[in-house]
Amino acid sequence: MLSQIRIVLVSPGGSANVGSVCRAMANMGLNDLVIVAPRCDVHADDAIAYASHGRPVLDGLRIVDDIPRALEDCTRTYVTTSRLGLYRRQAAVTPREAAPDIVSHADRARVAIAFGREDYGLKVNELLHFDRILTIPADDGYPVMNLAASAAVVCYELRQAWIEHRGDKALPMAIEHGFAGDQRKQVMFEKFFDALDRVGFLDERSPERLKYGLRHMFGRLDLTVTEVDILIGMAAQIRWYVDHHPAKRDPPTS
Repeated sequence: MLSQIRIVLVSPGGSANVGSVCRAMANMGLNDLVIVAPRCDVHADDAIAYASHGRPVLDGLRIVDDIPRALEDCTRTYVTTSRLGLYRRQAAVTPREAAPDIVSHADRARVAIAFGREDYGLKVNELLHFDRILTIPADDGYPVMNLAASAAVVCYELRQAWIEHRGDKALPMAIEHGFAGDQRKQVMFEKFFDALDRVGFLDERSPERLKYGLRHMFGRLDLTVTEVDILIGMAAQIRWYVDHHPAKRDPPTS
C-alpha cells in the first residue's frame, strides 16, 4: 500500500535536502521518489551522506522533465504549500486529515504527493496540475518549513494512517472503469478551460483564479474515466457551438 504512494520533489536546489527526504521516506516505509528537473546533483556526496540507510530510495529515484511526467500514472495528486490565498485556504487540508484518504486510495491506485522548491515553492500555474492541497499547520510567525522537514511530517502521518488502516479490508471498487489517471484529467482540464474561455466565463483580468477554483473543486472528486470523458465531450460541444455561432451576445443582466 505504501509503495503506491509517490513522493515528488519539484526542482529541489539542495542535494542534502534530497538525501534527507530519502531518509525520511525510508524511515516511514515509502520508496517511490520522483524528482522533476533538479537544480542540484541528486547523487552528490552530501545527498548520499544525508540519506544514510535511505540509500536504496536515493538509488532508485527517477528524474523527469516536468510535473505531468511525474504524475502520469497517478489517479489522485496532492501538493504541499504554505501560501494560503483565498482559494488555497478553502481547498487545503492538513496531512493528518488527508492521510487516511491517501492510504485508502493507495490500496487501489497510485497517489502522488508533491513538494515545491525550497526557495519559492510552486507557481500558480503549476498548482493547477494537482487535485488537492496539503498544508502543515505551522506557526503563523514562521510557517515556511524546510523541504526535508515537511516531507518528514507528511511521511509520518501517512505511516500512522497506514498502521490504523492495515487491519481493514479494502472495499472492492464498484466503479466499472476505475478512476481516471492524471494524464486523462489534464486533457480534460485543458479542453474544459478552453471551452469556458470561448464562452467568456473566465475573467480576463484574473483567469487563473477561476481555473484554480475549478481545478480544485474537481480535484476533491474521484472522477472515473467515464465521467472525465463526459466532461471532455461537454467541452467539445461547447467549442463546436461557439465556432458555429460566432455572433456576440449581450451578457446576462442578472
